[in-house]
Amino acid sequence: MYFRQIIFYLFILMACAENNESSNLEIPLRSEIDSKYKWDLTAVYATDAEWERDLEKLKALYPEMSDFKGRLLSNSETLLESIKLSETINQYFGKLYHYASNSLNADLTNEKYQEMVQRVRNVAIKSGEVTAYYTPEMLESDYSVLEGFMNEEPELKVYEKDFKDMYIAKPYILSEKEERILTMAGKLSGVPNEAYDIMRATDFKWGTFKDENGNDLTMSPGRYGKYTKSTDRRVREDMYEALYVPFKSSLNTMSVLMKGNVEGHIFYAKSRGYENTLEAKMKGSGISTDIYKNLVNSVNNNLQPLHRWAELKAELLGVDKIKPFDTYAPLAAFSREYTYEEGQQMVLEALQPLLQANDGELQKFTEKMYSENLIDVFENQGKESGAYMSSTWDLPPRIKLNFSGTLDDIFTLAHELGHAYHSYLSQKNQPYPYYGYDTFNAEVASVTTESLLMDYLLANVENDEEKAVLLQNYIQNIGSTYYRQTRFAEFELLIHEAAENGQILTEDFLTTSFGEMYSRYWGPSMEITEEEAYSWSRIPHFYYNYYVYAYATSFAAGEKISERVQNDGQAGIDDFITFLSSGSSDYPVELLNLAGVDMTTSEPFEAVSRKMNFLMDELESILK
Repeated sequence: MYFRQIIFYLFILMACAENNESSNLEIPLRSEIDSKYKWDLTAVYATDAEWERDLEKLKALYPEMSDFKGRLLSNSETLLESIKLSETINQYFGKLYHYASNSLNADLTNEKYQEMVQRVRNVAIKSGEVTAYYTPEMLESDYSVLEGFMNEEPELKVYEKDFKDMYIAKPYILSEKEERILTMAGKLSGVPNEAYDIMRATDFKWGTFKDENGNDLTMSPGRYGKYTKSTDRRVREDMYEALYVPFKSSLNTMSVLMKGNVEGHIFYAKSRGYENTLEAKMKGSGISTDIYKNLVNSVNNNLQPLHRWAELKAELLGVDKIKPFDTYAPLAAFSREYTYEEGQQMVLEALQPLLQANDGELQKFTEKMYSENLIDVFENQGKESGAYMSSTWDLPPRIKLNFSGTLDDIFTLAHELGHAYHSYLSQKNQPYPYYGYDTFNAEVASVTTESLLMDYLLANVENDEEKAVLLQNYIQNIGSTYYRQTRFAEFELLIHEAAENGQILTEDFLTTSFGEMYSRYWGPSMEITEEEAYSWSRIPHFYYNYYVYAYATSFAAGEKISERVQNDGQAGIDDFITFLSSGSSDYPVELLNLAGVDMTTSEPFEAVSRKMNFLMDELESILK
């Protein structure tokens, strides 16, 4: 709810392969990477001392919110004044957290930034305690009071959707005392995720493996993306086993962290009177739980394409059954490494129909991202794995990559730029309360830009070998972003429902359930390994509270939008840009209608299955 004191910080993470590799056998120190490939956070705060000054300003500012207690609805001027102060406080939080968290993620071992992140969170919790009265006091009066205030004070009209949302959520709003207790509990609820992140960044001792040339390598999340695509099955298997060494030795601890994570979600859902955790998550976003279940059911009813892919891959690799470390094995001989600059240019060319709209607005924005140190490119020791885009009010978006020169890395760049376009246009076109966007829509833009890149590459292939690689990449993207994320969503629902029914989330229960689900999704041509059964332990998104489902729904929506751009030309582009500019000005499902997508039906999901079968037909015609 907007009117609760929060850190309004949009932090989008994507579940791409964690793929990057340094030019030598050692991952470089951050100091060894050219500054042009590192983001420049001095544009946010020139020094840590400036950050400290703003934190002190915030500490002095948020207690002023207590001055409005007992008189929020005394008149329209007082209400507006309180909202404006709340916005100022949240903007401080956003900027402070943006600087501290991005500084930390460049080197998770940096204790100074670990402390700075925690200090912002602690101030946010204290601020939340001060404003615990806000929503309960707002709801003491009838909605007609707010309607009268909006008629008196035009500036209040912009908050009408927030006012309505507040009254819709009234059954789940507690008393001031109870709201304060829930805010204070925030210090505890984030501990499992924090512990998981620190364990991976500092405590894990990774296994070793030999590459194709016999070189000894220490495993890292960043090396997974390269060696999972090795043409040497021995290398793929050894790399895979090395990846899971620290997880296998930490399974009992990981299961306790997961249990604490899920129990935290249950605590908040029950405290507010929701029927279950899924309802608490979805209702808060104005989305029916039927959307989540429709995704899971639709995908389970259309597993045949994934089963077909496993069978085809086993046949072309010459094995009876594939194993999890074969899922990204190349089927064609064509391979190439790309420089980061080549990847930048490919994305620019592929997205031209979108970038040239509105007098080239997004073209100029992309060039700004490229040239003004807004992208952190390469892996370094201690850097957080994977990729994300982060954005906060009145600052340009920033992108973190771990670029290693693979084709996947170029798709990751296109993906994160899609997020950046969404944030940039929404911030430009929406007022502060609506510039962010819901999880449900967060991945749509990024999937669409990836799809446009793939369509461009397929239209410009030079030979069958290159086309086969692209087709395989497209198919695997459907497998990893659509089927895999739905499987994760089903697992997340299963463990929450199990815990809600009294099941203890032991390591055995988690591993057995995850393994059985993996086998069901992949079908009879996949032979699951011991490691894959406990791979639930290495998925950070399970700590984000029903987040992963949005990747799959967004994939289906993004494919539909890409199809419209290809078929409808400028009309499809214009509708897509309208969606990108909409922020959270309406509810997520309704906003997707602006782009021509209806997520209340099974059609978007069935369309993905048809697309995958078509791509496999094309691939078979080349390889066979």
